[in-house]
Amino acid sequence: MYNTRDIDIFRQKLAYCGHSMVKCPNMTEEFPKETTQQRTYRAFETLVAGEDTAIDIAKAALLIATIEYPDLDATHYLAQLDALAHRVRGVLGLQTSNTHILEEIAPLSVIDAMNRVLFEEEHFRGNESDYYNQANSFLNKVLEDHIGIPISLSLLYMEVGKRIGLHIDGIGLPFHFVVRYSLPTEILYIDPFERGLLLTEQDCRDRIRIMSGGKTRLPRHIFEPVSNRQLLVRLLGNLKHIYLRNEDYNNALTICDYILLLIPDSARELRDRGTIHLQLKHYARALHDMKAYLELEPRAEDRYEIQNHIRLTQQIMAMMN
Repeated sequence: MYNTRDIDIFRQKLAYCGHSMVKCPNMTEEFPKETTQQRTYRAFETLVAGEDTAIDIAKAALLIATIEYPDLDATHYLAQLDALAHRVRGVLGLQTSNTHILEEIAPLSVIDAMNRVLFEEEHFRGNESDYYNQANSFLNKVLEDHIGIPISLSLLYMEVGKRIGLHIDGIGLPFHFVVRYSLPTEILYIDPFERGLLLTEQDCRDRIRIMSGGKTRLPRHIFEPVSNRQLLVRLLGNLKHIYLRNEDYNNALTICDYILLLIPDSARELRDRGTIHLQLKHYARALHDMKAYLELEPRAEDRYEIQNHIRLTQQIMAMMN
């Protein structure tokens, strides 16, 4: 049996970075009926419910951005993507939106035109000085400020390419996100964070090896394109990390809810959401997620720690009743 002192110690351990837990309303209070946050969550749920290839990642990214910018006008930013694509077509001398015309243009010329508009004229660039600012992950801010991180700039590049009829894949390398364009005889890797720098597969391997200090192995499959869901999970994962780092547990919880819409059976995400619920004193919800985690991962390395959390959470709930 745990005594009051044990529970007090448990509360202290649950506090990130030594801070006390923050009071947060329950889910029905977090998402009152007909609020912007509730409508956005439902819109995101609907958007990602179908086939992966049918997911509009630009619209999904803008829905994610409403977490920070609830009054965001998605139509305005989608129009900006259209305008950038129109300018690329202008550089190529195309006066029509017929994408089949691109078949008559050398692929490198199309890539050069995209790089010219995005990086030479509009000066989109990687935010090296403030890399972990959450604004770098929001498509609306990338379009406004012309700075971002590898995945958000890659998303921008893919969406502009799509609007001119160019299929560009996202490649989720460790530590870095790039895009690729497949030609009949070769594959071009493009780094939007480095202003459209063209790379070979070996270039990518060399750069990741340097970033990891030579500790990361790169199997061939990591050069395969990510799905739309995988791209959004990685974008959301970056945001979750930033929010937790900033001790913004309410927004971190919202991010976990979005991730679990994309990968509902993710044991790790259930564990993380359970931990955040504990941080916010949502004991019943924390208990649900931690139990679900252990059901999915009964031999998890941290199972004894989670089991202890479950026992102590049950003790706290019993004392509250």
